[in-house]
Amino acid sequence: MKATMLSIFFTDNLTAILSCGVGALVLWLTFRRPSGTPPGPGFPLPLVGHALSIGKNPKKKFREWHKKYGDIFSVYIGNRLVIILNGYEVLKDAFVKHGDVFSDRPHVFVVDEVSNGMGLAGTSGQVWKEQRRFTLSTLRDFGMGRNILQVKVNEESASFLHEIAGMKGKKFDFRDLIHTAVANIITSIVLGKRFVYGDQFFKDLTAKIDENLQSVGATAGLNFIPLARYIPGDPFKFKRTLANLAFFVNNLTKPSMDEHLKEYDESNIDDYISAYIREIKRKERENAESSIGLENLEKVIGDLFLAGTETTATTIRWAVLLLLKYPEIQEKCFQEIKMNIGQERLPLMSDKLELPYVEATIAEIQRVANIIPVSIWHSVPHDLKFRGYTFPKGVIVLPNIDSVLMNPGTFKDPERFQPERFLDDDGKFVKPEELIPFFLGKRACIGESLARMELFLFLTAMIQRFRFQQPEDEQPPTMEAVPGVTFAPLPFKFIAAPRV
Repeated sequence: MKATMLSIFFTDNLTAILSCGVGALVLWLTFRRPSGTPPGPGFPLPLVGHALSIGKNPKKKFREWHKKYGDIFSVYIGNRLVIILNGYEVLKDAFVKHGDVFSDRPHVFVVDEVSNGMGLAGTSGQVWKEQRRFTLSTLRDFGMGRNILQVKVNEESASFLHEIAGMKGKKFDFRDLIHTAVANIITSIVLGKRFVYGDQFFKDLTAKIDENLQSVGATAGLNFIPLARYIPGDPFKFKRTLANLAFFVNNLTKPSMDEHLKEYDESNIDDYISAYIREIKRKERENAESSIGLENLEKVIGDLFLAGTETTATTIRWAVLLLLKYPEIQEKCFQEIKMNIGQERLPLMSDKLELPYVEATIAEIQRVANIIPVSIWHSVPHDLKFRGYTFPKGVIVLPNIDSVLMNPGTFKDPERFQPERFLDDDGKFVKPEELIPFFLGKRACIGESLARMELFLFLTAMIQRFRFQQPEDEQPPTMEAVPGVTFAPLPFKFIAAPRV
């Protein structure tokens, strides 16, 4: 009787049993690490992989896994294998010594949909190389990396300081102000225009960009489960992201391009768009095969605007927060500025040598703020062996910058805010090669030299003119960050008291 009942049970449930078995086999094959790939945490969950363990802020979990599995480990996000590289020597080996093979971008749904194989940030191979080569050359022609650009930066800095002075000692949140100021520098270089402080269009634009940056974690989920885009509604905020990008293109990028095309004058090339149009016409005359074209220009403008605004503005917001938190360091910076350049003129890049403590403080702000703890995704164009492990073609590679900037073996007591760590025994500024807030290698931040100039000139001028104070009726700002493309501080208010 028991045997008969058992037979009936298995007969009636054979399909379900087989289905479960096949499903388990598929999951095992899907998530089974290919032979030779780096170790990592155990069996991932169906559909999501290790994403729930990682959470919104990968720093804490990656630190834990780094200790457990070593400098190179792997995880699954969705059904995609992701390899995380940790430690300065490993990152340098991959992205400097082997930069040619680690400079690709992986093919993932959202990036492919947004970039469409064009621009700077999301491309690989010849398109990326040609766009980057032209962009670097053109930006250098307009003064990037040279002191002639400091005139433009200081003009914007003066306008920004005037806006702060207009607060007359009242508490305020300067997020919109600093984003406008920094954006005006890159838009003047790229578009040949600037925004007025308080401009409603620019507020709407930055609000949409900020929304995209903060929702990037949700949207990125579609890279690993593309079919989820068919779920009703917009749970991954992808439709909203595309709408915000369309607003940027239709209201800023395309009108600027149309205006430049209409008024193009080859004898008057004074911004990036004009230079790009000139290059398009040159390629057409030569009948040369090239990725230089209007569609790529549209994408590059967006890449430059985002890269040239978000990171610098966010770093300056962290700077004020940290100087509020450590008023003694703020005061020490001011005394060095007052003693060496006074308060009558704006700082110049040539003042850096006289302000080693200020420069050390900016370096420490970048290290502690750590606004991009995990760099943008990389990939490899073919199977390769690296440090004893197999990297399959197209695998997602994540450079963990946090493992360098917060490494206690490199920066003693890394959680501590201590500018003195960048000063030698003679009080001179010393930059260790491990300080890589702009990353390193062939895909290091294209605007690094401009960003360094902006950080020094803006922050030195701000400390020179104002004392940042904590309002009595506000909670002290926290070091908690808002995860996104960059890790930004939570909103906070402060008082900028004029120095006399």
